[in-house]
Amino acid sequence: MSSVTLISTDLDGTLLNSMGEISARNVGALREAARRGIGIIINTGRMFASAKRFSAELGLDTSVICYNGAMIRGPRDETLSHMALDMDIARRLLAIFRERNMYVQSYIDDVLLVKDQNEDEARGYMRFYGVEGSPVGDEIYNPRTAPTKLLAVTSGTEESHGLMDELSRLFGPSLYVTRSNSEFVEMMNPAANKGRALARLASEMRVPLESVMALGDGENDIEMLRLAGIGVAMKNAREAVRDAADVTAPSNNEDGVAWAVEKYAL
Repeated sequence: MSSVTLISTDLDGTLLNSMGEISARNVGALREAARRGIGIIINTGRMFASAKRFSAELGLDTSVICYNGAMIRGPRDETLSHMALDMDIARRLLAIFRERNMYVQSYIDDVLLVKDQNEDEARGYMRFYGVEGSPVGDEIYNPRTAPTKLLAVTSGTEESHGLMDELSRLFGPSLYVTRSNSEFVEMMNPAANKGRALARLASEMRVPLESVMALGDGENDIEMLRLAGIGVAMKNAREAVRDAADVTAPSNNEDGVAWAVEKYAL
């Protein structure tokens, strides 16, 4: 096993506990890894505006892979890569959600766009993820700029899996569709995923993939867990995610990131 020289960690359900916080032990482990010269990358489905504060909490100049790999921001917040949805695909998707009266939100220029800020889903999302949504009414269905990501909210696992299967049949290789939790179905450019973005950054940093440790819990983490030299799934991860990993760590509420960093990197 190669020594770890780069760590890529998901946020929700991985680095963050169920309260959306980074534990003191997780902070300490990542800071010690950085002190020893190990690179740290945040790799999340969140928008950059919602993810960047965690770099500050860690006290580290980290690159941030956001939108499930559709955008990469450097340690000085500079945009290193951005892949938006095809405009025609985005409008076709939005027409589907409009016809079905399904809640959907859009991300353009790292701004969260919602139809109505007072919708329950919008209020809950903004509160938990610490961002303000911009209400645009029915204009959400007719974007003038191609979105980076669309996110639809379902009733849970069964409906989200059904929607993912349907969208995969309708759009095939023209769309990347994944889940970050049981209710969220997320749609991005087909060239985007966390694994591809991680491979790009690792290459630019001249770090071989066998020296990368990736940590995650969601289905959107599977590509990076398979790619990394050491793929670590949290105990709270779904079975398919644990199967894609090399190691299962304690849960996100049991400092699973720190456990893995201490065991395999320090």
